[in-house]
Amino acid sequence: MKVSNPLTIISIFAGIAESFATVALIKLPIELQLYFVNFVIFFPIAIVTTFFAILIFKPQVLYAPSDYEDQEHFLLANRLRNKIAEEAEKALANIPNKEAPKNDSYWKELSARIADSTINELTSENEKLVFDYLTKHSNEAFSERGLKFIIPIGKSSINLALYSLESKGLVNKGVDGNVVIWQIKT
Repeated sequence: MKVSNPLTIISIFAGIAESFATVALIKLPIELQLYFVNFVIFFPIAIVTTFFAILIFKPQVLYAPSDYEDQEHFLLANRLRNKIAEEAEKALANIPNKEAPKNDSYWKELSARIADSTINELTSENEKLVFDYLTKHSNEAFSERGLKFIIPIGKSSINLALYSLESKGLVNKGVDGNVVIWQIKT
């Protein structure tokens, strides 16, 4: 039995701990049993709370590269999160004083900077995925729909990447019947 899901591992651990605690409870003196019962009740709650705190604040640490269809996506997810954190820190470091400004325009600008950085990083990673695939298969031409099934990113992301690569002169766009096809420039 292969167990790779973090929640399954935690539940197995909690189940074993609860089983041993139940056996140990019988052997404890009566005056200590009340304290131990409280521990047995609150221990799983603490485990679940910790798990969900990790899931909310650092979900990427719960998954191994093998959990992703393509291990490159694991790296993409972690690099993107790090890039967002770096940009947010840079933006917040530029606050002139310790107190945050009260006007909405400042926060809108801050949000826009973080969003722009995120989109740029994601777009460049998607472009790289599409470009790398087209480069590896330089003798073939692909439709946007075909690439969507090969590269596990959204169709709109593939379209943006292809048009961006075309504007940079890296890919050729053609038509086969009524289907638009793309090929790396050679």
